Amino acid sequence: MMTEQELKEFHNKGLLAFEKQNYDYAVEIFSRIVSFQYDNLEARRYLHLSLRKKLEGSKPSITSPISKLFFTMQADGMLKKDNIPGSLETLEKIIASNPNDSEILKKIADIFYKKGMALHAITNLEEARLANPKDIDVLKKLGELYVKKEDYRNAKAIYESALKINPSDAEVLRSFKNLDALGTLKHEFGN
Repeated sequence: MMTEQELKEFHNKGLLAFEKQNYDYAVEIFSRIVSFQYDNLEARRYLHLSLRKKLEGSKPSITSPISKLFFTMQADGMLKKDNIPGSLETLEKIIASNPNDSEILKKIADIFYKKGMALHAITNLEEARLANPKDIDVLKKLGELYVKKEDYRNAKAIYESALKINPSDAEVLRSFKNLDALGTLKHEFGN
């Protein structure tokens, strides 16, 4: 097990590797940090950024549907046993071959959400949104999380984006109206 100081130094090495565009080394470092601290939000974010940068300009390796299914089932099994780190590490294997897999990013976000780690969930959903900006499910969940965090400005922007994709989505329309009503109440009562 690494001490907090060792993790910090390791993290700084990862940042330096990222800045120097040594993405292989950055991926190695941030992967190790995440394996020690699955909830290290910044290390996970830099891991995903490093993977994207590493694969930039090259054809993304598409994990075969069979291996993706295998890893997903393995991660689900670990999750049922409350092995959060193992489940996340398994999902990261899919992300390593395709950092823009919005389905897996949503799954990672969902794990964090269920564990009460809203900021982690939001960060991974934002990554999923960047990977697939037209994924209405990502936008709905992201809007919901922003409302729960009382970040109404971002929630409104997310719901507006969702309505541009599907102007008649009943769930988004209802959420948007509830958000407007909440904003009116806060404005009138000064909360």
